[in-house]
This record gives sequence, C-alpha cells and structure tokens, in this order.
Amino acid sequence: MGYVSLADLNQSPDDVVITGSGVCCNLGDDLALIRERLRSGSGGPFGLYEPAQRLGGRCQIVGVYAGDLSADVLEVSKAQLRFMGRASRMALRAARAAIAQAICSVRDAGVFVGSGTGDVEAHEEIATKLAGDAGMRRVSPTVVPRIMASTVSANLATVLEARGPSCTLTAACAGGAYNIVMGALLIQAGAIETAVAGGVECADPHFFAGFDAMAAYNRQDNERPERASRPYAADRAGFVFAEGAGIVVLERRRSAEQRNAKILATLRGFGMSSDGTGEMVRPNSDGGLRAMQAALANAGVAPSAVDYVNTHATSTPVGDVEEVRGLRQLFSERHVAYSSTKGYTGHTISGAGAIEAIFTADMLEHAYLAPSAHATPLEPELTAYPPIVTPTDARAELALSNSFGFGGTNVALVISKA
Repeated sequence: MGYVSLADLNQSPDDVVITGSGVCCNLGDDLALIRERLRSGSGGPFGLYEPAQRLGGRCQIVGVYAGDLSADVLEVSKAQLRFMGRASRMALRAARAAIAQAICSVRDAGVFVGSGTGDVEAHEEIATKLAGDAGMRRVSPTVVPRIMASTVSANLATVLEARGPSCTLTAACAGGAYNIVMGALLIQAGAIETAVAGGVECADPHFFAGFDAMAAYNRQDNERPERASRPYAADRAGFVFAEGAGIVVLERRRSAEQRNAKILATLRGFGMSSDGTGEMVRPNSDGGLRAMQAALANAGVAPSAVDYVNTHATSTPVGDVEEVRGLRQLFSERHVAYSSTKGYTGHTISGAGAIEAIFTADMLEHAYLAPSAHATPLEPELTAYPPIVTPTDARAELALSNSFGFGGTNVALVISKA
C-alpha cells in the first residue's frame, strides 16, 4: 500500500471508530477529571503496598484503583459476583462506562479483554484450602471461572449477555492493545458489528513479588512514592506497578452515524511485531520500530502525517531510550512530539495499551498533549530529541500509541481524530 498524507485520507463508512471509552485506574474513573490531571502534568497518585511492606519487598510502591466495585455499582447479582475476581470487576466497571457513552446495544458484540494473571486471589484460596485437613472438599465450585485465563472476557460476556465471540488475548504489557486489534480485525472482516475490547490488571502479591525479584521496579523511592514513576528522567530507576482497566467500544463508522452516535476517534491502523532477538525481557528498538512501520503501512499514512506518539516508556533505564531510538529511525530528521503517560498511571501491564489508547484519543479530541510527568532533569541522551515535559495545547490530528511487552511482543495503534 502506498503512503498518503493525512489530508488525503477520506472518511469511509467502513472505518473502525471508537464510540465509547471507560477507565479505572489510580487517577479514578472520571475521564473529565483524569483529563485535567493529564493536561496539568502533575503526575499520578501512588502509595505504599501493604503486602510489599509486610513481606519485605524492595519496592513498596503501587498505584491502586480506589473506586467502588460492589454488586450494586456493577449492576450484577450476588450469584454473578461469585465468579468475578477483582480484575473482572474493574473491567466491568470500565465497560459499563464505555457502553453508556456509546449508547449502543452490545447484545451481538464481540468481547475481547486481556489480563496478565486472571484472578490470583482464587489461586491463593485454593492453595490455602488444599493445605488444610479437608483438602479438595473445601474448594469452592466457583474457582475455575476465576482462575481460567479468559476469566475477564468470559465474565464480561456473561454479565453483558453478549452473543458475539469472546476471548482473551494475553500478550504481557501489549495485551490491552492486542485485544483492541482483535476486535477491529473481526469488525473489518464482517464477523461482528461491535466490539467491547481492552485490558485490565489488578494488584496481587505474586505478580508484585515477581517483578520485584527481577529488579524491574523502582526500589529507590519508597520514601517519596509521588515521583517514583518518571519516564525519561535522568534519575529514573524502574517502573511502578499500578492497577488499571481500559475498555473501548468499537464499531463501523456507518453504524455509529446511522444512530447519530458521537465518534471519539478513528482507529486508522495497527501493526504488530516480535523482537526476534532471543531475549525475553531486554527491550530492542528494532522490534518497536517494525511495529510502528507496520501500523503506518496498515493505515496507509506516511510517518510525516504523525503529530504525536504516546510511547510505551515505563521509566526503566534501558527501555525508555531504546524506544526513542526507534522513533528517531522512523521519523529521521523530524522531531515528532512524544511523551509517556505512565508518570500518571504507573505501569498497568495488560491495561496499559487500552488505557493509553483512550488517553491518546482524548488528547486528539480535546486539543492537548500530556507532558511526561517528573521527566526533568532529562536523560542526557534525549536532550537533542526531548519528550514533551510541559503542559501543551496542540491540535494534533493523528497519533501512534505504543505497547511493548516481555517476550519482545509489540503493538502500535494509529489513532486519528473522529
């Protein structure tokens, strides 16, 4: 496919568009209030994680969603709630918000929502009961729907009474974006008209301890958690884990226009790659570069049409710089505007790709670019090619949103204004 400029892109009735979005994270679940935080550059609230303090974690910082996940708020019965772990509940709350904004039926929608671990509390429950005298006879009959890898998508499809296909794509930190791609692909193929898609992650001691053991976390800032997540800063020291769910409603432009729905943004294209280096956890600029190139080719737009990149940058010493090296290769001599929103949310793992796609769409709609919070003093290698570090009003038209994960799995989404 040959490249065209953004000005030459015409709206098509078959475009995949976003008509609803919902977020639950440490910033809350009100997108208008979250927008104020992103515009201001003030960063996000982080606190201390009690299990990490109690169990001797070297990093003890976490971002937690503090919203109500009760049966009444989620609009589920107590019987349904028995099958739902915290990740499913967070995803459902975000999905309810997205569907309410889209004002659409999801009766025949596909449901594609990823999580990295499912419901770890159910695993802990089983282990405790198996260690007791009663053994297997004390295990709850609800544990299998909670521990299966597809627990989130299965719970959402069940509660929403959706009749379309449902599944979970698990792809580490790229999982949320991959599930959005899955929904878009099936809409483009004509298999479904609407998709509820995204990702979620919740805090649990097992997941937390694993990252802590890898020295992936910031171990230096337990006394000042508010600045702990600082992508691109010269003194960045690792990422901060945080809970988060991001869900979007996808559909064809035709169906949205037929019911006079507000279109939030257009998903112009997407690209995926694997690093192919034989490294499980070390990032590589070439893998991310190939995902971005594939996304732009899929969208049919040239790199020169991209106004902004919401980077994957997580505040790790190696990964942040590697991604920027890929940007510089893609855009050559042109300095594209870029920033990371993980200084606000921390790293929400499978939730990140969806949450950041929602934030990117919001920036395009409301004419601002969120600065990288706490990024100064800046990493010396980036002084000639710096990220956005101050609040910026800008009428961007087209953006990339990047998600890169362990195993070298990469996704880039091309998002344009409605």
